[in-house]
Amino acid sequence: MFYKGYQNLKLFYQTTGDSKNPAILLIHGLGADHNMWEPQIEPFVEAGFFVITPDMRSHGQSETRAFSIAACARDLEVLLEELKIEKAHLVGVSMGGLIVQQMACDFSKRAHKIIICDSFSGITNFSERFNAQLAAILLAVLPNKLVTKILVSTYQRMGQDDVAAYFAGVLAEADVQNLRAVRKAVNDFNIMECLATVKQPTLVLVGDKFGKMAVEMARKTALGIQGATFHILTGGGDPSNMLVPQEFNRQVLAFFA
Repeated sequence: MFYKGYQNLKLFYQTTGDSKNPAILLIHGLGADHNMWEPQIEPFVEAGFFVITPDMRSHGQSETRAFSIAACARDLEVLLEELKIEKAHLVGVSMGGLIVQQMACDFSKRAHKIIICDSFSGITNFSERFNAQLAAILLAVLPNKLVTKILVSTYQRMGQDDVAAYFAGVLAEADVQNLRAVRKAVNDFNIMECLATVKQPTLVLVGDKFGKMAVEMARKTALGIQGATFHILTGGGDPSNMLVPQEFNRQVLAFFA
C-alpha cells in the first residue's frame, strides 16, 4: 500500500493483523526494506498486535527525495495519522533506531513504548567518527557489487546464509547514490541533547557480534534516557532482529507486555 508522506512523497507500507489491536511500527535499517521484519511479523500478530512495516524514503518501494532522519520521522507521523492511530509502539533497528529517537523527541505523543536496537544517538569521539567516515568512504569509492560482496561475506562467516541472501537481493536493487546520501545523514545524526526529554518506557538492545564500540554507543543511548533498560543480545549484531530473531522477539514482547 502507498500513502503520501511529508513533502507529498509516495511511500510504501504494509500492515498485518487486526487494526483494532495495539499498533507496533517497525522501522528498518539503512539499505534494507520492510521485508527485513519477516521474522517478527507473525509472532507479533499472534501476540495480539497490529504490525506496520513501512519502507522509508529512498528505500524499497518508496520514492526518493532529499534524505534526513527528521524527514523520516515526519513521514511516519503522517502514516500514523493516515491510519488513524493515536499512539504506537516504536521499534527501530540501526538507522531505524535513529528514526525512533527522532520521533520520540519530535512527536512524543505518538509514541507509547520505544525500542532502539543496534543503534546510537550521536557520533561523539574520534574512534566513532573514524569508523563512520570509513564506512562512508568505502560506500563512496567501492563499486556496489564489491560493497555487497563484503557485507554478504560477513553474514556468511557468521553462518547467517539467509541474512546474507536477503542483503544480496535488496542491495542489488538499491541506488548507490541514494545509499551514500543516507549514510551521510546517519553519520551527521546527533540527538544526545534531546534524550533527557524522552519520557516513554524505553528498551535499548544491541548485539555483541559487531564489536565493543557498537555496544558502548548503544549503552550511551540507554544512559541518556531516564529509566531506560539496556540489554545485550548474545550472538546479535546489526540487524539483531534477523541474526537472533527468537531472542529479539522474546525481549520485545516481554517489554511490551
